[in-house]
Amino acid sequence: MKPFTMHAVLKYRHQLEDVALQSLHQALEVEARLQEALLQVEAELTELYSGLQQDKNQGTTVDRLLLFDNRIELVKQQVELRRNDLEKQQVQVANKRQQLVKASKGRKIMEKLQEQQNAAYAKYLEKKELGMLDEIAVLSHERKHR
Repeated sequence: MKPFTMHAVLKYRHQLEDVALQSLHQALEVEARLQEALLQVEAELTELYSGLQQDKNQGTTVDRLLLFDNRIELVKQQVELRRNDLEKQQVQVANKRQQLVKASKGRKIMEKLQEQQNAAYAKYLEKKELGMLDEIAVLSHERKHR
């Protein structure tokens, strides 16, 4: 008997894998944007520290130093927020990778199953053909001896 056709199942598995791949790609893009934003905020913090040091060396007012301190605290909070966002996104990227691996394994399993079914069906057909050839040979032999 002909085995169940796996074409529809394989097509679905390929679609799942494509969706997982696109999802991973999008998550990686978001991660890259968050990484860039973190680098920008860290650069701003570095500039603030160097500006503060310059003002201290040149001598400045207390109000200006307080402004620098307030701005530095604000930027430190932004750095921390960006780091938290980046860590959360990295966890999501790891999850998306796992989903892609799972989808890929599922597709490969189905492909292997299809190959096994095709091989089993080919063996079945060969066995059936040999049986028919044996039957033809027996009938031919009986006709010759009659």
